[in-house]
Amino acid sequence: MKPIADLQEPFNDAHNYRNRAEKEFFNKVFLRTSALDDLLKSSVYFLMGEKGSGKTAYAVYMENNKYRDTISQVTTMTETQYNKFIQLKKQGHLNYSDYASIWRAILLFVISQMILTKSKGLFSSFTNKYKKVEQSLANWTANSLNPEIEIAFDVILREAAKASIQAPQVGKAEASQATERSERTTQIRHNLLNCEKDFREALESLKLSKNNILFFDGIDYRPESINYKEYLECIKGLGEAVWQLNSDFFGSIRDSHGRIKIVLLVRPDVFHALNLYNSNSRFQDNTVFLNWSTSEYEYHSSSLYEVSGRYFSSQQKSAIDPLAAWQHYYEGGKSESPIFKKLLRQTFQKPRDYLTFVKITRKRAIDAKCGHLNHFPSDCSSNPGFTKEFSDYLLGEARNYAAFYMTQDDFYKYIKFFQFLDGKREFGYDAFTEAFTRFRKWANGEKFDATEFLRDADSLLQLFFDMNVIGYYETSQDQKDRFIHWSYRERSLNNISPKVKADATLLLNAGIMKALDIGTALKDSAKSQNSRRKAHFKGPRSGRRRR
Repeated sequence: MKPIADLQEPFNDAHNYRNRAEKEFFNKVFLRTSALDDLLKSSVYFLMGEKGSGKTAYAVYMENNKYRDTISQVTTMTETQYNKFIQLKKQGHLNYSDYASIWRAILLFVISQMILTKSKGLFSSFTNKYKKVEQSLANWTANSLNPEIEIAFDVILREAAKASIQAPQVGKAEASQATERSERTTQIRHNLLNCEKDFREALESLKLSKNNILFFDGIDYRPESINYKEYLECIKGLGEAVWQLNSDFFGSIRDSHGRIKIVLLVRPDVFHALNLYNSNSRFQDNTVFLNWSTSEYEYHSSSLYEVSGRYFSSQQKSAIDPLAAWQHYYEGGKSESPIFKKLLRQTFQKPRDYLTFVKITRKRAIDAKCGHLNHFPSDCSSNPGFTKEFSDYLLGEARNYAAFYMTQDDFYKYIKFFQFLDGKREFGYDAFTEAFTRFRKWANGEKFDATEFLRDADSLLQLFFDMNVIGYYETSQDQKDRFIHWSYRERSLNNISPKVKADATLLLNAGIMKALDIGTALKDSAKSQNSRRKAHFKGPRSGRRRR
């Protein structure tokens, strides 16, 4: 077995494996599950999974390898592009069309560019096979809309009408100007639809020999500079455009052996928030859902165990079973795998959680001068330094989840709630509501942008359940068995938005507790509210939170 120091450090973000130097390693460690073949089905338009479940990894693997003769590309929008997109809408420059229309044109442009870049060869230059697509791209570039053009719509016309009543001469001039702008708006809308029509005709003219998939990634991250409702409206238009192009256009192209489609990478809660028409059937028929959760009774045959062990087995000179490799490095050869099972209880059961565990323990072992060993120290998962660092990582994952709905500053204010539980790790709904009452009293002195979770205790409890910070358990009638429920375990295509059960016993995620500072009960919580306000922290700094 390789020494710890000779093992390659894993990346948390699969986008890093698009680099040519990293592709070979990624191909070795990537676990090819049935989801990979399911993605090839012509009816699949959405790749859904929690953040860190491997959505980007699947897309990058497809892009790197032309899996089953399929050409793929991963694309995303930057914060600057989203800002520009939404600012144009807010300023009235995009009022001539809805978001879905804009997105359709953008997606057709990207698909056309992708096909030219990845499929056109020297021979194609002589056959003019891609001539129409090239011409459409040229037309789009030449006739691209000027974002500086002022667009006047019904609002301006109504305002002009008001002015006309109040001041006839001035109003008449304004109405005339508004009419001219409206005519220009109609022409711009006409040009946009013509551009979309040109792309459709150009793509219909192609006789592709291979399937082409465009993976659209990154919509789970909402830049803080963009208002939540504005961003939601923007990506809802994207979701509608993906559906419309796949179901109404790409699937109807005739006489082409190769097919085209777009796959949107999306978190379950984000898809639920989009509230697309007839979304339930789209879950069932058009989605690949990544769920790695398992139990302590079934973990041995789970994909999560296999993908975790594959990191080690793929780097050995001789073949070794992934499970045996994990057990060698972490479990001292114990087949019952106590460390793996401990992680099942303390993580969100995603591949990223386990690879981060590997990353942290590897670095700590090397720093402790143990890099020459070919197995990890027995206390690698219980060392206080590791526990703190890994707990901070889990808190960061919860923060990333919440970032779609609130700013980082709001997030750190909301998790201050746990100090009002006074050290309780398990508690009932009454204790939660009592803590919420005191927390909201504290919150009245703070500024929150996302105030919907302050509305009542149920709203905040559901948020923490969605974040997998709080779960709940029920006991069997004979009190011998506990049935623990976490959002990531309950979520499925049939139950995309599971609800917390308030009449059960609530509990905190064991892995994240250290980062929440809930371990010490306070003797007099009422008197400590002023000190709590002073103790409010904004976020991690230099590896530690400010107090």
